Amino acid sequence: MTPKEYKEKHKYSLTVGELREYLMAYPDDALVVCQRVEDVYYEKHGWETLKKPNPMYEGEYNEYTAVESPVIYKDDKDCFYLDLHY
Repeated sequence: MTPKEYKEKHKYSLTVGELREYLMAYPDDALVVCQRVEDVYYEKHGWETLKKPNPMYEGEYNEYTAVESPVIYKDDKDCFYLDLHY
């Protein structure tokens, strides 16, 4: 699947423009963390990944999943949290 095809399948996922707006409320040194989802989402529920060549290891691929949305914890500006599903 091409990046364009993957983008078209995830029309309601977080965009760079939306991300910029959310990040305005966070300090530059905040750590960006991403929710870990179980393998069952990929293996049994048909989640697809976008595969890109690993720039460090020839013949290997990295797999990416669209981010659904940020999660805002008003009491925590040390980390910026991203969810892969709602």
